[in-house]
Amino acid sequence: MKKNIFKLGILTTAILLFASCTKEDSDSQMPNLAQLQADAEALNNTATSNGAWTITKFIDSGKNETNDFLNYGFTFNPDGSLVADNGNTTVTGTWSVTIDDDSSDDSNDDSNDNSNDDNSSGDDNDDDCNNCTVNQLTEVITSCSDWFVDKLELNDDDFEDSYSGYRFNFTADGGITVTAGSDSFSGTWQASGAGNNIQVIISVPNLSNFEATWTLHEIELYNGESKVDLRINGDDRLRFKNSCTIGNFNGGSSSGEIDFNIFFASPADFSELTEDWNVISHTQNKIELIHVSGGNGGTDLLTFEK
Repeated sequence: MKKNIFKLGILTTAILLFASCTKEDSDSQMPNLAQLQADAEALNNTATSNGAWTITKFIDSGKNETNDFLNYGFTFNPDGSLVADNGNTTVTGTWSVTIDDDSSDDSNDDSNDNSNDDNSSGDDNDDDCNNCTVNQLTEVITSCSDWFVDKLELNDDDFEDSYSGYRFNFTADGGITVTAGSDSFSGTWQASGAGNNIQVIISVPNLSNFEATWTLHEIELYNGESKVDLRINGDDRLRFKNSCTIGNFNGGSSSGEIDFNIFFASPADFSELTEDWNVISHTQNKIELIHVSGGNGGTDLLTFEK
């Protein structure tokens, strides 16, 4: 996997320095990024073509709940809206196809965050933002649209699942727009400082979990993925993630996989479909999806057919 971490150098619009992956993660063992992008585009075209789909299988942690969606047709619109209709009731959500990094690049990072060992340096000195600038942060966070919450840890509790389907868009003049289905929230952001002391003030009045002054910890750029990691006192953590590629990676390779993202805020039956599903297979008439829970290890299966 090829990755950029902002430690040295200046961000340019078109070209960024990058580090090559290790021998174990060589390009020959990784899926080609260009191929992943082509497959994602093909899946997107399949989903939006030829009208409505029906759910022929929905297994939720071993329980068959397919009949909850009997007679509903699901239309995946090019504008990202997802409409389910059975002739009497219409339910609206959102959907997208993205390329998601499949590596556990922050596994050690997370474990160190929670260390209580006074002799442990944690991860605050690893892959951090020694030479980051406000201009670099602004360039990255405004170059990509529809950031999502990859990690939100507050007082040792994880909240990222509460914001599945929320998309954050940042503007260079300090504006934030957050969308979740038909809901929309407005706020502001501003950054000041340099290096490991860049303070990022986020204010979205209707989303209190984000309202704070965060310290920029790290900016990471991958093939098909970008991350912005924020901290408070090294404990509370907010990480935004995106499937966009910033800079020139020359086609490159990726450890990523294709995600089929579905979001319904309500009703309860439909909100159970909300997930970043992995793709098992797809044809013009069938899309098979799977999700394995990171918490209890339960496996969910979802199949759309025409």
